[in-house]
Amino acid sequence: MSRRTHFPGRAFRDADAGRSGSRIVLKGWLRSVRALRASEERRRLGEERLALALDSGVEGIWDSNLANGTIWMSERWLARLGYAVDAIEARQPMDHIVHAGDRERLTLAMAEHVRGLTSTCECEHRVVCRDGTSFWVLTRGRVVERDRTGRALRAVGTQIDITHRHEAEARAEYLALHDDLTGLPNRRLLRHRLDRVVMRPREGRSTVAVLTCDLDGFKTVNDTLGHSGGDRLLRIVADRLLQAVGDGGTVARIGGDEFALVLEGLTGPDEADAVAGHVIAVLGAPIEIDGMVVEIGVGIGAAMMPSEAITVDDLLRRADIALYEAKTIGRDTYRLFEPALAARHSSRHLLAFDMKEAIRRGDFFLVYQPVIDLVTDRVTSFEALMRWHHPERGLISPGEFIPVAEETGLIVSLGAWALAEACREAMTWPDEIRVAVNVSTVQFQHDLERSVSSALDGASLSTDRLKLEVTESALMRDPEGVVATLHRLRALGVKIALDDFGTGYSSLSYLRRFPFDKIKIDRAFIKDIAEPDAAAIVRAVVGLGERLGMGIVAEGVETTEQLELVRSEGCDEVQGFLFSRPLPANEVAAYLKSRRVSAAA
Repeated sequence: MSRRTHFPGRAFRDADAGRSGSRIVLKGWLRSVRALRASEERRRLGEERLALALDSGVEGIWDSNLANGTIWMSERWLARLGYAVDAIEARQPMDHIVHAGDRERLTLAMAEHVRGLTSTCECEHRVVCRDGTSFWVLTRGRVVERDRTGRALRAVGTQIDITHRHEAEARAEYLALHDDLTGLPNRRLLRHRLDRVVMRPREGRSTVAVLTCDLDGFKTVNDTLGHSGGDRLLRIVADRLLQAVGDGGTVARIGGDEFALVLEGLTGPDEADAVAGHVIAVLGAPIEIDGMVVEIGVGIGAAMMPSEAITVDDLLRRADIALYEAKTIGRDTYRLFEPALAARHSSRHLLAFDMKEAIRRGDFFLVYQPVIDLVTDRVTSFEALMRWHHPERGLISPGEFIPVAEETGLIVSLGAWALAEACREAMTWPDEIRVAVNVSTVQFQHDLERSVSSALDGASLSTDRLKLEVTESALMRDPEGVVATLHRLRALGVKIALDDFGTGYSSLSYLRRFPFDKIKIDRAFIKDIAEPDAAAIVRAVVGLGERLGMGIVAEGVETTEQLELVRSEGCDEVQGFLFSRPLPANEVAAYLKSRRVSAAA
């Protein structure tokens, strides 16, 4: 037998070589497997991201590795933020693009979602671009992968640019709190700031003053230069008030030509007096608009924050009381509220402040009392009478609130409203029936013709269907101006009646100066018409009217006896409770129908 020769060293080398080769092959295989898995993972992520992009159709897509804090973002979104489009895999968490002021809110939203408190992470916040600018986005996201212990590993989501919506919302919020014309805080924001001032603890001797300002001469400028000129004037006034007050106060526009100032950190009323004097001087300086130099004035009322507790309403009311006192004294006047000042104000004065709010709320309304032709027994017209339903006091008599409205000038806006409302209502009546509206002395001083034309045009009412009733007091205040205005209105076709005839001292002289269409005998004479003296006066007025070609209306006819007496004295028309109380607008049609039925019967 032959024997084989063994070479142990070689055998060991051969064996070692085999094992080494196996290790090399194994390592290569493992690398291939890992590469394959990584490739598959990248492909899976890419497919998921592509699916997300296709499904969402939004601007930004993100994919966050919650384990190591890295984040992937879509190329278009990176470009939107100003980063290079090849920087697809960011090596920083999302925080680096989130505005510092919003990070805590976004982190909280994501933390609540990770803990399972919300089905989706959703948060509105700002993102910061590479150049430092920022804009608003809506971030939505959801955890899509967790480990066996439930720890969140991965979240994906979207980001949508919502800057335009935020700007629109901010603009709407701004307009809700600011005057659109001047940009100043409006009444709502003023009250909000005063609420904080009233509730704030006092600091030493520091106190607060509220000044309310009402312009003098603004309406003249508005009428002369038009609304655009008036708007420009108000903006100039706003700028001058801001300069006068400086950084230590608030300037607000609370009405058409009304402004309010809040001065904080004052040591006493002397500082408020100084600011008020400066405001009067600043607003009194000439103003040039469209090449025309105009001058205005201002009345100012002020109220200091008292040591005792006070509400915002009471503080503003005190400033308004002081303003009212200033306006009664004259132009460019300032008054500071004090208890003695309040004591001098009667309920008539306090009523004026309620009236402002009543006009704004629309608490005033009209009722209509018919005027009857004694020959035909038909309605010829309705007199529009103003009524005020106070939220606390109920119905307030016109005899109480009309004088207050005239003293404060509120009768101008009330009168214009009454004209427009009466003309609008008259358009629902038969064409032969007129509407009569009382006009005040004050209205003649504030472009009554314009108010009348506006009311007629707004309602498309024929001019001959409107009748204006003027009292002798209006004629006595400015005879030349009032008569000239009446002639111009008469030329338009408007009918004119002299109301409450016989209660003044010079009625006959006015009958010579102006050809009234109607003379209305005051109810005081009709009430006592059974007495010889009163009957003689009625008889004389009727004869005078016949000679001058003016019709006669007897007011305040309440009994059958009075009716027969005024009929026997020759009155053409009558008005009073015997025929009807003043009717709400919705009852006029039914009343007219009943009168026609009665006449036919």
